[in-house]
Amino acid sequence: MFVERWMTPNPSTVTPDTTVSAVALQMNRRKFRHFPVAESTRTGMRLVGIVSKYDIARAFPANLNPFSVEVTEESVTRPVSMVMTRNVITTTLDCPIEVAARTIHSYRIGALPVIRENRLVGIITESDVFEAFISVTAAKSGGVRVMVESNAQESPVPAVVLLSHQNRVDLLSMLSFHENRLKGRDLSIFRFGGRLPPGFLHEIAKLGFRIVSVGENK
Repeated sequence: MFVERWMTPNPSTVTPDTTVSAVALQMNRRKFRHFPVAESTRTGMRLVGIVSKYDIARAFPANLNPFSVEVTEESVTRPVSMVMTRNVITTTLDCPIEVAARTIHSYRIGALPVIRENRLVGIITESDVFEAFISVTAAKSGGVRVMVESNAQESPVPAVVLLSHQNRVDLLSMLSFHENRLKGRDLSIFRFGGRLPPGFLHEIAKLGFRIVSVGENK
């Protein structure tokens, strides 16, 4: 999965000379938490910064909520260029979604502008990343969720894939992770569509894998 699949293309932007109050009003009206700050050029939108709700809040007087009905265009007339982040952390269309997630987490930011040939083409937020991982794990697809414990040297994935094929079971997603490498045990989570046929889980257990839990996908 790549950023291009989950980003918002052609995102709404503000210009560097847009006032802080105007940005606050747009954020409040459109329920946005970030705006890329960009300038229009002959070849596209050139990114010059990004502004967040936190930046806007810091620019307002302490006694005035920037997202309240009391705010007007004249509340804070400084340009947003004075409060925006200039050294913007960005990503690209072909960046794997897990790399984008790691970047957002590592830098403790809420969004990444997406750049192609030095021009702004999209934005991906932490909410988009959450939605991507919900999708790839089939967490909203119903069916059955099975957690399997295995020896770290013997993955259950090939066996479960084969059994699913033999029993015509719809395997929606697989996710494996290390529970405790010191103990040499791994956990794998399989999500199946529909009901499992009788004996299916027993066949997995017969291969030496422990069924930790079985539950319905919500």
